[in-house]
Amino acid sequence: MIRRFKIGNLVRDKMPERIKKLGGYVNVQTLNPQDYLHYLKLKLQEETDEILAATTPKDVKEEIADVLEVLHALAKKYGLLWEHIEKKRLHKLGERGGFNKALYAEFVEAEESEDSDTPHPVIEYCLSSPEKYPEV
Repeated sequence: MIRRFKIGNLVRDKMPERIKKLGGYVNVQTLNPQDYLHYLKLKLQEETDEILAATTPKDVKEEIADVLEVLHALAKKYGLLWEHIEKKRLHKLGERGGFNKALYAEFVEAEESEDSDTPHPVIEYCLSSPEKYPEV
């Protein structure tokens, strides 16, 4: 009796070969560019969720490697060179810092000037994304 399992997901390029060597069959199709981008983004979410669920350093390492593979594919899809992304990362690291100090921001405050036509940049930034930064 043949048993069939739904995958419905973007898979690594060698997955069909690996399944065939094990005596199985995978029904695959090549996605059009628009669908490929859509499923790459879904794969990034899936792999990120797997990092969040990982409990051991070994599992975290595996999932980070998967996330990086998806990020490399996304960069290629957008015509971005990884070296340029790394340069941008290093620039932001120098300008804004990293995440090594384990800082958690509960809220931000800024005084609104009544006599200025220009809103405070912190207030303007937060108001540009009210779902992400609700005023409390």
